[in-house]
Amino acid sequence: MNDRLQDRKDDKRKAQQEKRQRRVHSSTTAGIAEWGSVDGELLARAVSVVARMGGALRLGYTRDGGAYAVGIYGDGEPFTEYIPPSDSVEDYLKGVIEDYE
Repeated sequence: MNDRLQDRKDDKRKAQQEKRQRRVHSSTTAGIAEWGSVDGELLARAVSVVARMGGALRLGYTRDGGAYAVGIYGDGEPFTEYIPPSDSVEDYLKGVIEDYE
């Protein structure tokens, strides 16, 4: 019984992860990746929603500093998504909130 329940949870997590990976980021701004310019309330809400599900967000930049790097833990295997500064990181965070609420 527990195996079936765990399999359903795993399937749901995989589906959510695939949905996030397919998400098309809308290009609305150009510039450099800078977490300091992101809406703090939106960022706090994304962290809160993921944490409530037992997960965590890791925020950073790519090695060259050219894009945002968002690590997601607690949703199956940890993974990192990269958002170029030409895409709206705030739209990405709204999608994370939607996926985890």
